[in-house]
Amino acid sequence: MYIVFDYLNSLSLFAVFLLCLIENIFIAFSAIFIGFAVDGLLKQMKQLVSIKELYWGLSTIFLNTVVTFTGYLLYKYNFIQFELGFTISDFVVDFILLFIAMDFLMYVFHYIAHKILFLNQFHELHHEYDSPTAFSLFVLHPIEVMGFGSIWLMLLYLGEFSFYAIMAYLILNVMMGMIGHLRKEFIPDFLKNNTMFKWIANTGFHVEHHQNDVHNYGFYTKVWDRIFGTLK
Repeated sequence: MYIVFDYLNSLSLFAVFLLCLIENIFIAFSAIFIGFAVDGLLKQMKQLVSIKELYWGLSTIFLNTVVTFTGYLLYKYNFIQFELGFTISDFVVDFILLFIAMDFLMYVFHYIAHKILFLNQFHELHHEYDSPTAFSLFVLHPIEVMGFGSIWLMLLYLGEFSFYAIMAYLILNVMMGMIGHLRKEFIPDFLKNNTMFKWIANTGFHVEHHQNDVHNYGFYTKVWDRIFGTLK
């Protein structure tokens, strides 16, 4: 991993930005392709994705690139630190910390986005779709994208986390976002009734939020909705 960062530091900032853009394009299109494939909607993709969705989706990909590039700059100029070595204990502990912290912070941000009129006018864009697809995951207002991105960068600023734990969390973040915007339930019924899975934010949990936005504000788990009485 040291070699990767040494290589990035040898590049111009413009070249690093282009690499960040390519990375975010790959992540977005992978999530969209897998999501549509799971739903069995690949052949209908052109009909299901509107020009408006495409515009906002491309905007989100670009702004996610800005967040990624900003994270690199903060690292380059020592505002945030990564642990580039790998140990199992650091990986597990840091991943759990990132998971719990972001699950809580995004629940709070999401709840506030619905309750404060100024923010809700931006979040309403995402809620134009009561039957979302994997593409809907990326239909977000720029204020919302930068809000989530700022929360993420703030958390990285507050602690020195394992870079491998950060990567694992980011992969999980995209996977959970995709699962929440499917049209088919991802978790089989026999697992859905399992005690552990009753705490996980499955497809139906988030689709219910799109259809009735006074419930289910969680992203990865139902923990905070249970604690604060917003679970349906």
